[in-house]
Amino acid sequence: MHTQAPAKKWANFTYIGKETSVITNLLKKTNIKIAYRTNNTIQRQLMHKQQRKELHSQSGVYKLTCPDCGKRYIGQTGRNFATRFREHKNAFRTANQSSNFAKHLIEHAHSFGPIQNPMQILHLQNKGAHLNSIERFYIYAEYTKENHLNDDSTISPNKIFDILLKPHQP
Repeated sequence: MHTQAPAKKWANFTYIGKETSVITNLLKKTNIKIAYRTNNTIQRQLMHKQQRKELHSQSGVYKLTCPDCGKRYIGQTGRNFATRFREHKNAFRTANQSSNFAKHLIEHAHSFGPIQNPMQILHLQNKGAHLNSIERFYIYAEYTKENHLNDDSTISPNKIFDILLKPHQP
């Protein structure tokens, strides 16, 4: 009498690297055959990419420009830009001295405006040491133009900043 070998079964795996190879080696001794697939399909390539995060929902270094005189305040936030903007706006509305930008607007009877007008995002960055360094660079850049609203205690002269700010000569 002739015995028939059990039928092979197939399993699909999305290849993700060496983990997939380990599982394949374990299954070689069974009746399971492996078929690999990929997430990199034509359909995925043709589909619209998901919109990038809205800029004001991210964190980093920003510049607020007075709409009336052009003076600039450089700030940073580890939260989102929109939240930090609202804090400056609330300081302006309540005449709170917690924001140098709001303080300038109040003292000089200047206007505020919507987020798109005074706020410019200079650099996207998560909270941390890099964020502090990037903010110091932009504050120093405005200081060299004598156009800043930041406290003088936030100015950090730095030879590297001077080199970066020096006009490039061809």
